[in-house]
Amino acid sequence: MKYYFAPLEGITGYIYRRAHHTFYPGMNRYYTPFIVPKEKKFLSAKERNDVLPEHNENMSVIPQIMTNQSEEFLRISNVLYQEYGYREINLNLGCPSKTVVSKKRGSGFLSVPKQLEQFLMQVCEGFEKCGLRLSVKTRIGKERPDEFDELLSIFCKFPLAELIIHPRVQKDFYEHEPNLQVFGQAYKEAETSGWELCYNGDLFQIADYEHLCAKFPKISAVMMGRGLLTNPMLVEEIKIRENGGSSELQEKPAVLQRFSDPDKEKDERKRRYEMHRMLLDDYKSVLSGERNVLFKMKEIWFYMSQDFTMSQYYWKKMKKAQKLSEFEQAVDALCREQMLLERTKI
Repeated sequence: MKYYFAPLEGITGYIYRRAHHTFYPGMNRYYTPFIVPKEKKFLSAKERNDVLPEHNENMSVIPQIMTNQSEEFLRISNVLYQEYGYREINLNLGCPSKTVVSKKRGSGFLSVPKQLEQFLMQVCEGFEKCGLRLSVKTRIGKERPDEFDELLSIFCKFPLAELIIHPRVQKDFYEHEPNLQVFGQAYKEAETSGWELCYNGDLFQIADYEHLCAKFPKISAVMMGRGLLTNPMLVEEIKIRENGGSSELQEKPAVLQRFSDPDKEKDERKRRYEMHRMLLDDYKSVLSGERNVLFKMKEIWFYMSQDFTMSQYYWKKMKKAQKLSEFEQAVDALCREQMLLERTKI
């Protein structure tokens, strides 16, 4: 199994990726938050910093682009290849934001399948000439799950390196249960298509992962986002669980004991705090003004705090903090005074 860290706009840029990789190595891939091509040929300073090889050392990183114009996709892909050495580019067909969808981008592009097919044809032709690989991260439709029948038939026409499926439609955003029945259609097709299949969606704890693997045992990869932001050691826990448990999923203990003794739990809280300190120092070095750093750290701790007992009490203090010193006191208190949950929840 391969494990991917999903791109989350505004959070999982190179500073977060670098901190996560430093303290929790073991991810097979990190995907960048999407790049939206502009009229100018080159990347913005923010986008350039995010893809610079020196900012992503010892990590496998895949840039993601969001557009419905093949010439724009090819232009930015060429920049990423020629200037930064990337050999695989990911197409975003999953973003459910209304402002994105209204422009027929992200999951909004799924509503015009004929245009999408033409787009993929032109991109694949361009990629073949320079040896680039195209992967796609998609939802299963815009309004209805049955839209995926036509979308899947389109994807099967092209030599995709990988198809990453979040089995919700755009209008679901992140509500309702992922549609595993529709994902099953792609699972069957993947055996003959030639592209690898990756599942994305609501993998918050080990039980979610094991349920998915029991239903789709030949799946090649999983992508996690909010679950990893909340519990950065989730993949590490999965690997420990798989190595130490029975080969038969149903024979494993029903309740996961996360830590073998109190000292290990305490060490993990210390590791979370050290990761926090690295993030804080790195954001201070690149962002101007305490307010911008504070906003960025609140975004991250909205998720990270949820893996602790009594998290709401401490999160309220973090949320209300107007100064970094106040925020730091709340984070320090949480990591010292509370324990990590026995089971990861969101």
